[in-house]
Amino acid sequence: MKKLIVSILLLTGFQAYAGDAGCGLGSVIIQKNSKGLQLLAMTTNSVLLTQPLGITSGTSGCSSSGLVMNDKEVQYFVEVNQEELSREMAQGHGEKLATLAQMKGCRNDVSQKAFGSFAQNSYAKILPTANTSAVEMVQNLNKELAAQSDLAQMCHGS
Repeated sequence: MKKLIVSILLLTGFQAYAGDAGCGLGSVIIQKNSKGLQLLAMTTNSVLLTQPLGITSGTSGCSSSGLVMNDKEVQYFVEVNQEELSREMAQGHGEKLATLAQMKGCRNDVSQKAFGSFAQNSYAKILPTANTSAVEMVQNLNKELAAQSDLAQMCHGS
């Protein structure tokens, strides 16, 4: 009976249950978002190895739009919109730049404006030459973003 319940929980995609502990069986079973319970959920996810299974199968609150997928989406978006993005980064605002900010986790207006200011101030480092490729542009963007702890907090906390 326990195997049946665990199987049902694993096979259903309860994405809304992924809390601070991430996705996995522990997150499905423990939904209250207190520190102690989320630590227990994280431990359960790790010990039972349900997180890798959930990520692979897209169940237990896991999705295929994780970090790797997001990086691919950003890379594709930059490749398709590189010229407009370059212009908007130089200006510090624009529709494409706002979309890139959202893809990087900046969900509200304040964090998107901060992202625009960051892109404008870091323009020379993100696009050092006129021939900078889209791949180099994304690598430079990620490198510069990694040094921006305040912006990371705003974008991932919004």
